[in-house]
Amino acid sequence: MRALEPTTTGELDRGRVRVHYEVYGDGSPTVYLLMPDVIVHSRAWKAQIPFLSRHFRVVVSDPRGNGLSDRPHSPEDLGDRLLLDDQWAVLDAVGAEKAVLVGVCTGAGHALMMAAEAPERVLGVCAINPGLLLTEPLPHRIAFDFDAPRESYEGWQQQNRHFWREDWPAFSRFFFGEMFPEPHSTKQREDCVEWSLGAGPDTMLLEYDSPPYLGNAVDTATAVCEAVRCPVLVITGSLDKCQNPLRGPIVADLTGGELVLIEGSGHLPQARDPVKVNLLLRDFIRRV
Repeated sequence: MRALEPTTTGELDRGRVRVHYEVYGDGSPTVYLLMPDVIVHSRAWKAQIPFLSRHFRVVVSDPRGNGLSDRPHSPEDLGDRLLLDDQWAVLDAVGAEKAVLVGVCTGAGHALMMAAEAPERVLGVCAINPGLLLTEPLPHRIAFDFDAPRESYEGWQQQNRHFWREDWPAFSRFFFGEMFPEPHSTKQREDCVEWSLGAGPDTMLLEYDSPPYLGNAVDTATAVCEAVRCPVLVITGSLDKCQNPLRGPIVADLTGGELVLIEGSGHLPQARDPVKVNLLLRDFIRRV
């Protein structure tokens, strides 16, 4: 049961995979909500779609590998260039010459990359806990060898190739428990765990082994931000355990954008604090 059904839906033939998209509302401008990662699908924006579509036309798409989009066949099928091209293709399919882009994590990185490479098409970017490697990763994200088998897996040791194959649901429960440090987040955690099962360990391992992320170094990530010409809103959770919370302020500084720090918030404030995020998005989109 959804709070709002899409106005239109469609599928794009992207060669080896099909990409599913949905459109809500008919206002202006077009707002494209980009996926944070293949680990969840477009239902991750369920708290934004009904509200924003009262005012604007809202577009979402399932990433290749989850939701109603096809599953990839190789790591190369999940390269960033292909994902960016998918997103441009969705905008072309819905007839959006220009749009406001909103993204979380990797999706925020993609939104900034799209604004940098085609400034004439991007009216503005909202980057929530942006996934550009402008600082060192958080220590717990790189503390343990992803490929090394272990006798047991505790905490972030579960971020491991062998454990993913052994018990992906257990890793997902742990991971989203970390992504939602806010009290009373049971529903949000359960939703994300359920959506992650649509990808599962096979797709997640293909993503892990995919070509290097386009924003995987300070110099390239900096160049992306410096090339952005549109207005930018950065929303950062002070307790983000996925992306280093220092990255948001750097993005805001490099792009000349506005920074909103939500104290006590984790990696997915659009799910845990939707009223605050929705109002920030609405006001930003109206300004741009």
